[in-house]
Amino acid sequence: MSDSPHARRRVVAVPARRPPAELRALRAVVEEDPDPDVSYLAQEDLAERRTAHERGEFGLVGVRVEADVFIEGTEQTLTSPGLWGVESDLSEDELDQLVAEEWSALRAVLKAVGVSTEQLPLEADREWIEWRT
Repeated sequence: MSDSPHARRRVVAVPARRPPAELRALRAVVEEDPDPDVSYLAQEDLAERRTAHERGEFGLVGVRVEADVFIEGTEQTLTSPGLWGVESDLSEDELDQLVAEEWSALRAVLKAVGVSTEQLPLEADREWIEWRT
């Protein structure tokens, strides 16, 4: 009993190649926290900081990184998780660190959806930062 040549052939399904996702724009957004929790300022040792906040010398903001990505015919905006309740008078170095952390989280998502690592900077750029009021 021999198998015919046709019976031995196998059809192997090859997954269709997805068109790569294309990175169109990156920005780091710093905007007013719409629901700030300033209860921590009630601590006795933060009396001066509380007074500064009450005088409007600083507020609380959120920091996130956004990417506009073209995926399968549609432009999508993907965002990092974001960090809220950040004092707005933070130093440039502190802001750079927060943006770097948010970029790291978003970069992983962008790689997962198929954006080529060639399109993804290794580090965040200060020029991405947009303050929105």
